[in-house]
Amino acid sequence: MSTSVTLYLVEMITKAEAGIDYRPRTGALCPACGKPAKIVATRPWEGTARIRYHRCRQPACVLASTGTTIKSVEVER
Repeated sequence: MSTSVTLYLVEMITKAEAGIDYRPRTGALCPACGKPAKIVATRPWEGTARIRYHRCRQPACVLASTGTTIKSVEVER
């Protein structure tokens, strides 16, 4: 695996684990491919925030092929 591919993979996994925005209308978009990710778990509200976990469904996506879970955060508005 080339260095640039390895760096890209590390960057995408880091983004997925750190948490991305969740929007009620669009859900969470995979940070690697930009497609909607499927919800696999939803945590209860903690104050004004809720955390969900997703998996990308796109077979060609690097996060789907590695089985990486994507964390999203929804903030009550």
